[in-house]
Amino acid sequence: MNHKLILSIFVVLLLLAIIPFSFTASPEPYIFGWLPLPLLYWWSLMVINLIFVLWVAKKFTESAKEEKK
Repeated sequence: MNHKLILSIFVVLLLLAIIPFSFTASPEPYIFGWLPLPLLYWWSLMVINLIFVLWVAKKFTESAKEEKK
């Protein structure tokens, strides 16, 4: 498995979730007239995190299959 790549992506996602940005302090502006920008930011982070977890699980199972051979 490519541990350095996985660790670097994990650190970037963690920092994006931890660091408070100025646009997450208030619900303004609204996207499409009803969706606050901070909520859209967190939803997009959660989708990216889900894709990352699924990718890591796939790499883990591929690595386990290669080790059995």
